[in-house]
Amino acid sequence: MLHQLLQHTAMKTTPRLSASSWSMRWCSGCAGLAAAIAYVLEANQALADWRHHWGWDFLFALIYAMFLDRWIKEALLEDARPCDEADELRCSTIALRFLLFAAALGLMATALALLPHVELSAVLWTAAASLFVLMLPSLASGEPSSLRQAFALGRPLQVHLFLLTGGAVALSLGADSGLAWVAGHLPDRPWTAAAVAAAHRLVDGLLLAFVGYGLATLFREVTGWQQPEPDDRPYRRVY
Repeated sequence: MLHQLLQHTAMKTTPRLSASSWSMRWCSGCAGLAAAIAYVLEANQALADWRHHWGWDFLFALIYAMFLDRWIKEALLEDARPCDEADELRCSTIALRFLLFAAALGLMATALALLPHVELSAVLWTAAASLFVLMLPSLASGEPSSLRQAFALGRPLQVHLFLLTGGAVALSLGADSGLAWVAGHLPDRPWTAAAVAAAHRLVDGLLLAFVGYGLATLFREVTGWQQPEPDDRPYRRVY
């Protein structure tokens, strides 16, 4: 009887733990991939002429989009009761519109970076992004909204969205300056600049985690989005 009870408990808990741990591994993999690419670009002198090509910004935007999509889903499903529907959402692939929207934000940031003042570029990008940024959690939740709907949802929360997004941008710029200062006090080795570039990408991943959690929380509050609930049994497919 004890054996049956343990087996029953394992069948109920293992799928959820596996799905959640898979999501965390995916997020860690995305952050690690971005850091590894940054390291290789900075360390390999043969790629010196390509380090600031817009294509790398586009690639990083896609990697960050995959990270953010997975993190938003985890935040939306925080403390969710175990069921098949919750795990299906947690393990679902990123929506194409999510990738396109994130890529558009990344390319906009690249274009605005051409302005003479980085602070002005950051403020303009934050102001534009915060208008429609609630489209990201809507796409991650499986209930996609249009740009017009995302704007309407976010209009009462513009101050919160601007501070959330702008705070992350400001911290990223501050981390860039701080890491540059640290690099100036490290031994002059070939790997120093590459390690600093990789560290900055990891910092950006950490900031994206905070942004993703904040967006998921605001989205649930403004829309009343409900987590999937089990019907009769938590995992109907394992019985």
